[in-house]
Amino acid sequence: MLRGGIAIGGSLVVLAFAASPAFATTDRVDYSDQANPICASSNAQYEQLYESFEQELKRLESVHPKNRKQARRFSKRFGKLYDELPFKILAIYQAELDQLKSIAPPPGYEETVASWLANRQQILTLYQQYLQIEQEEDNGFGTLHKRPSRKAIKRRQKRRDNLERLSDQIEEQFVTDSKIDLELGAKLGAAYCVTGATGSLAVSISESDGD
Repeated sequence: MLRGGIAIGGSLVVLAFAASPAFATTDRVDYSDQANPICASSNAQYEQLYESFEQELKRLESVHPKNRKQARRFSKRFGKLYDELPFKILAIYQAELDQLKSIAPPPGYEETVASWLANRQQILTLYQQYLQIEQEEDNGFGTLHKRPSRKAIKRRQKRRDNLERLSDQIEEQFVTDSKIDLELGAKLGAAYCVTGATGSLAVSISESDGD
Protein backbone atom coordinates (compact mmCIF):
# COMPACT_ATOMS: atom_id res chain seq x y z
CA MET A 1 0.00 0.00 0.00
CA LEU A 2 2.73 2.44 0.84
CA ARG A 3 3.78 2.67 -2.81
CA GLY A 4 6.42 5.19 -1.75
CA GLY A 5 3.69 7.00 0.16
CA ILE A 6 5.96 8.64 2.71
CA ALA A 7 8.30 9.83 0.00
CA ILE A 8 5.42 11.46 -1.88
CA GLY A 9 4.73 13.68 1.11
CA GLY A 10 8.38 14.24 1.94
CA SER A 11 8.15 18.01 1.97
CA LEU A 12 5.27 17.81 4.42
CA VAL A 13 7.31 15.62 6.73
CA VAL A 14 10.04 18.22 6.79
CA LEU A 15 7.49 20.85 7.78
CA ALA A 16 6.16 18.68 10.57
CA PHE A 17 9.59 18.15 12.08
CA ALA A 18 10.18 21.88 12.18
CA ALA A 19 8.19 22.07 15.42
CA SER A 20 9.92 22.75 18.74
CA PRO A 21 11.86 19.82 20.25
CA ALA A 22 10.23 17.92 23.09
CA PHE A 23 11.64 17.59 26.61
CA ALA A 24 10.84 15.68 29.79
CA THR A 25 7.49 16.47 31.34
CA THR A 26 6.58 17.15 34.97
CA ASP A 27 2.78 16.77 34.85
CA ARG A 28 -0.19 16.41 32.51
CA VAL A 29 -0.35 20.13 31.74
CA ASP A 30 3.33 20.11 30.83
CA TYR A 31 2.70 17.12 28.53
CA SER A 32 -0.25 18.76 26.81
CA ASP A 33 1.74 21.97 26.37
CA GLN A 34 4.22 19.99 24.29
CA ALA A 35 1.80 17.70 22.48
CA ASN A 36 -0.73 20.33 21.38
CA PRO A 37 1.69 22.53 19.36
CA ILE A 38 2.83 19.43 17.45
CA CYS A 39 -0.73 18.51 16.53
CA ALA A 40 -1.70 22.13 15.85
CA SER A 41 1.15 22.26 13.34
CA SER A 42 -0.11 19.06 11.70
CA ASN A 43 -3.65 20.43 11.58
CA ALA A 44 -2.40 23.51 9.75
CA GLN A 45 -0.59 21.27 7.26
CA TYR A 46 -3.74 19.24 6.66
CA GLU A 47 -5.65 22.46 6.00
CA GLN A 48 -3.00 23.70 3.60
CA LEU A 49 -2.97 20.33 1.84
CA TYR A 50 -6.75 20.31 1.33
CA GLU A 51 -6.74 23.90 0.12
CA SER A 52 -4.02 23.15 -2.42
CA PHE A 53 -5.89 20.05 -3.55
CA GLU A 54 -9.13 21.95 -4.07
CA GLN A 55 -7.39 24.78 -5.92
CA GLU A 56 -5.67 22.37 -8.29
CA LEU A 57 -8.92 20.47 -8.77
CA LYS A 58 -10.79 23.66 -9.69
CA ARG A 59 -8.00 24.66 -12.07
CA LEU A 60 -8.18 21.34 -13.89
CA GLU A 61 -11.98 21.43 -14.04
CA SER A 62 -11.88 24.89 -15.61
CA VAL A 63 -9.82 23.67 -18.57
CA HIS A 64 -11.65 22.29 -21.60
CA PRO A 65 -9.47 19.79 -23.52
CA LYS A 66 -9.09 20.61 -27.22
CA ASN A 67 -8.42 17.05 -28.33
CA ARG A 68 -8.28 13.44 -27.12
CA LYS A 69 -4.58 13.60 -26.32
CA GLN A 70 -5.08 16.59 -24.07
CA ALA A 71 -8.14 14.95 -22.52
CA ARG A 72 -6.11 11.85 -21.64
CA ARG A 73 -3.38 14.02 -20.14
CA PHE A 74 -5.87 15.85 -17.94
CA SER A 75 -7.50 12.58 -16.97
CA LYS A 76 -4.12 11.26 -15.77
CA ARG A 77 -3.55 14.47 -13.84
CA PHE A 78 -6.91 14.08 -12.11
CA GLY A 79 -6.05 10.51 -11.20
CA LYS A 80 -2.63 11.44 -9.87
CA LEU A 81 -4.10 14.27 -7.82
CA TYR A 82 -6.53 11.93 -6.07
CA ASP A 83 -3.98 9.12 -5.71
CA GLU A 84 -1.38 11.31 -4.00
CA LEU A 85 -3.70 12.92 -1.43
CA PRO A 86 -4.05 9.99 1.03
CA PHE A 87 -0.31 9.37 1.03
CA LYS A 88 0.41 13.00 1.82
CA ILE A 89 -2.08 12.77 4.68
CA LEU A 90 -0.28 9.64 5.83
CA ALA A 91 3.07 11.45 5.77
CA ILE A 92 1.79 14.24 8.02
CA TYR A 93 0.28 11.75 10.46
CA GLN A 94 3.49 9.70 10.57
CA ALA A 95 5.62 12.77 11.28
CA GLU A 96 3.22 13.89 14.00
CA LEU A 97 3.27 10.46 15.66
CA ASP A 98 7.07 10.35 15.62
CA GLN A 99 7.20 13.69 17.42
CA LEU A 100 4.59 12.69 19.99
CA LYS A 101 6.63 9.57 20.78
CA SER A 102 9.60 11.78 21.65
CA ILE A 103 7.73 13.42 24.56
CA ALA A 104 8.39 11.75 27.89
CA PRO A 105 5.14 10.80 29.67
CA PRO A 106 4.39 12.72 32.87
CA PRO A 107 4.63 10.85 36.18
CA GLY A 108 1.53 8.76 36.78
CA TYR A 109 0.46 8.84 33.11
CA GLU A 110 3.00 6.41 31.66
CA GLU A 111 0.41 3.73 30.92
CA THR A 112 -2.07 6.21 29.44
CA VAL A 113 0.55 7.71 27.12
CA ALA A 114 1.77 4.27 26.05
CA SER A 115 -1.80 3.13 25.28
CA TRP A 116 -2.61 6.33 23.41
CA LEU A 117 0.48 6.19 21.21
CA ALA A 118 0.03 2.45 20.57
CA ASN A 119 -3.55 3.11 19.50
CA ARG A 120 -2.40 5.91 17.20
CA GLN A 121 0.19 3.58 15.70
CA GLN A 122 -2.57 1.07 15.00
CA ILE A 123 -4.64 3.76 13.29
CA LEU A 124 -1.67 4.50 11.06
CA THR A 125 -1.24 0.81 10.24
CA LEU A 126 -4.94 0.44 9.47
CA TYR A 127 -4.79 3.41 7.12
CA GLN A 128 -1.82 1.86 5.33
CA GLN A 129 -3.63 -1.46 4.98
CA TYR A 130 -6.77 0.23 3.71
CA LEU A 131 -4.85 2.11 1.02
CA GLN A 132 -3.12 -1.09 -0.04
CA ILE A 133 -6.49 -2.78 -0.50
CA GLU A 134 -7.76 0.14 -2.55
CA GLN A 135 -4.72 -0.11 -4.80
CA GLU A 136 -5.25 -3.81 -5.38
CA GLU A 137 -8.90 -3.24 -6.21
CA ASP A 138 -8.09 -0.34 -8.54
CA ASN A 139 -5.44 -2.41 -10.33
CA GLY A 140 -8.02 -5.05 -11.11
CA PHE A 141 -5.75 -7.92 -9.98
CA GLY A 142 -3.59 -7.57 -13.06
CA THR A 143 -4.28 -7.29 -16.77
CA LEU A 144 -5.62 -10.27 -18.63
CA HIS A 145 -4.27 -10.76 -22.15
CA LYS A 146 -6.64 -13.58 -23.02
CA ARG A 147 -10.07 -14.80 -22.05
CA PRO A 148 -9.85 -16.09 -18.45
CA SER A 149 -10.86 -19.61 -17.54
CA ARG A 150 -13.68 -20.30 -15.11
CA LYS A 151 -11.12 -21.20 -12.44
CA ALA A 152 -9.31 -17.91 -12.99
CA ILE A 153 -12.57 -15.97 -12.72
CA LYS A 154 -13.47 -17.77 -9.48
CA ARG A 155 -10.01 -17.08 -8.02
CA ARG A 156 -10.27 -13.41 -8.87
CA GLN A 157 -13.77 -13.17 -7.38
CA LYS A 158 -12.65 -14.94 -4.22
CA ARG A 159 -9.73 -12.56 -3.89
CA ARG A 160 -12.05 -9.60 -4.41
CA ASP A 161 -14.49 -10.87 -1.79
CA ASN A 162 -11.64 -11.35 0.70
CA LEU A 163 -10.42 -7.81 0.13
CA GLU A 164 -13.90 -6.40 0.62
CA ARG A 165 -14.31 -8.37 3.83
CA LEU A 166 -10.92 -7.17 5.10
CA SER A 167 -11.80 -3.61 4.15
CA ASP A 168 -14.99 -3.80 6.22
CA GLN A 169 -13.04 -5.14 9.20
CA ILE A 170 -10.53 -2.31 8.94
CA GLU A 171 -13.29 0.29 8.84
CA GLU A 172 -14.93 -1.18 11.96
CA GLN A 173 -11.61 -1.25 13.82
CA PHE A 174 -10.85 2.29 12.72
CA VAL A 175 -14.08 3.53 14.29
CA THR A 176 -13.23 1.77 17.54
CA ASP A 177 -9.68 3.12 17.58
CA SER A 178 -10.90 6.64 16.85
CA LYS A 179 -13.09 6.53 19.97
CA ILE A 180 -10.15 5.30 22.03
CA ASP A 181 -7.98 8.06 20.58
CA LEU A 182 -10.48 10.70 21.69
CA GLU A 183 -10.85 9.21 25.16
CA LEU A 184 -7.13 8.86 25.90
CA GLY A 185 -6.15 12.09 24.18
CA ALA A 186 -8.72 13.94 26.28
CA LYS A 187 -7.29 12.45 29.48
CA LEU A 188 -3.87 13.79 28.49
CA GLY A 189 -5.22 17.20 27.53
CA ALA A 190 -4.03 16.73 23.94
CA ALA A 191 -7.07 18.51 22.50
CA TYR A 192 -5.48 19.55 19.21
CA CYS A 193 -4.50 15.94 18.58
CA VAL A 194 -8.01 14.52 18.84
CA THR A 195 -10.38 17.31 17.82
CA GLY A 196 -8.73 18.86 14.78
CA ALA A 197 -8.05 22.55 14.30
CA THR A 198 -10.18 23.94 17.13
CA GLY A 199 -8.64 22.02 20.01
CA SER A 200 -12.00 22.27 21.77
CA LEU A 201 -13.12 19.36 23.94
CA ALA A 202 -16.60 18.79 25.35
CA VAL A 203 -16.69 19.41 29.11
CA SER A 204 -17.92 15.88 29.83
CA ILE A 205 -14.89 14.49 28.00
CA SER A 206 -12.19 16.86 29.17
CA GLU A 207 -13.19 16.46 32.83
CA SER A 208 -13.80 12.73 32.68
CA ASP A 209 -10.64 11.90 34.64
CA GLY A 210 -11.33 14.44 37.35
CA ASP A 211 -8.40 16.76 36.51
